[in-house]
Amino acid sequence: MVEELTVVEMNICHLKWGGFAFLGILGVIFGILMILFPEVTATVVVVLFGVIILILSLLALIAALMSPAGAPRSGLLLLAAVIGFIFGIASFIVPQVIAVIITEIIAIILFIIGILYLLWAATEKTVPHRWVQVLIGILSFIFAILFMVYPLFGAVILLGYLVGIYFIIYGILSLVAAYVIHRLQKGCVTRPEQ
Repeated sequence: MVEELTVVEMNICHLKWGGFAFLGILGVIFGILMILFPEVTATVVVVLFGVIILILSLLALIAALMSPAGAPRSGLLLLAAVIGFIFGIASFIVPQVIAVIITEIIAIILFIIGILYLLWAATEKTVPHRWVQVLIGILSFIFAILFMVYPLFGAVILLGYLVGIYFIIYGILSLVAAYVIHRLQKGCVTRPEQ
């Protein structure tokens, strides 16, 4: 018995440039709306974060309950599920508080990154352009301090403006991809249907 393999040839001629263009237009529109309404964007991002946490908490609860009796990790899974449910529900009730908590966590991470870059620049004498590491370290410190001092403002910047900027860049790149694909497809030769 011989199995037949089907090989599908995929090249630029078979791509649908219209899909890239549609995603690009949506990305730019949503990005502009996110930048125009950063508070709403930040709230939506926090609520979506809460939904993800609730789903993961439910899975942790199921895993804890399905663990054999006396399993060492079932207690930790149950604890993680309970904490997750609390944070997930809180993201719906008080999204600003959860946004502040997320911003503070990011500020701590930025502070640690700043320390690491400055230590790297100070200890690695052979690295060329150490001033770049110093600049990254100082920039990380500045943003960490700003996010610690103004956490709600930081949440709006992080979860509102930056997500909006990402969508605009994504949309522009998708539009460029659509244009390039469309131009390249003009040179494609269509085969007659058999």
